[in-house]
Amino acid sequence: VDSIDPITLEVVTEGMISVVREMRATVFLTARSVAIYEARDFSCGLFDATGQVVAQSEDIGSHVVPLPWSVESSLKILGDDLAPGDVIVMNDPYLGGTHLNDVTLIYPVFHEGELVFFPAVREHWADVGGSVPGSMSGTASEIYQEGLRIPPVKLVEQGEINHAAMEILLSNMRVRDERIGDFNSGLAACRTAERRIRELITRYGIETLLAGVQSNLERPEARMRAQIAKLPDGEYF
Repeated sequence: VDSIDPITLEVVTEGMISVVREMRATVFLTARSVAIYEARDFSCGLFDATGQVVAQSEDIGSHVVPLPWSVESSLKILGDDLAPGDVIVMNDPYLGGTHLNDVTLIYPVFHEGELVFFPAVREHWADVGGSVPGSMSGTASEIYQEGLRIPPVKLVEQGEINHAAMEILLSNMRVRDERIGDFNSGLAACRTAERRIRELITRYGIETLLAGVQSNLERPEARMRAQIAKLPDGEYF
């Protein structure tokens, strides 16, 4: 990847951060669950083609920290089978999820046939099934009592909803219409992100965007390595 000058780097970095902030605004304005539009129990992020963080917003730490693991898990399971217009849904805590109510949508963005970015949204859906309304029982003794556990699945394939998969989800969750609304809000956020990413590509070029991503990944690593190198040799616990 070619190098990038500091001014251009700052411009494209802020552009990618603004993508995530617009995702957040979209979810806030369109979600159906009170937990999302009032309590703001959701988070958004933008990731590169390997799942590394490109940009995130002022969101919930317990969401944004494991989100890259969700993207990486999805890549391992579905990576060879992704196409433009696909949308991945998942909530599995063992694959980068948090609790089952936090449902994640992951949206691959392609440029000239190459996978370049993943916008992702993690929302607290008010119910995902389980033994009690709200899916959070204080007496649950195993994860199966907490609701539907969803591995990475393509809920939308090349722009078309997988109605069989959607029906399995909705048939096991309470307040069906609200779940559909929350899904649509996350989908709208991801599609908004795709439009804004394409605008950045048109304005600055994909090479410049990817150079900015690479620089933002390399610079913090270099600074951290420099700080660690200052520590005296020894054993640390």
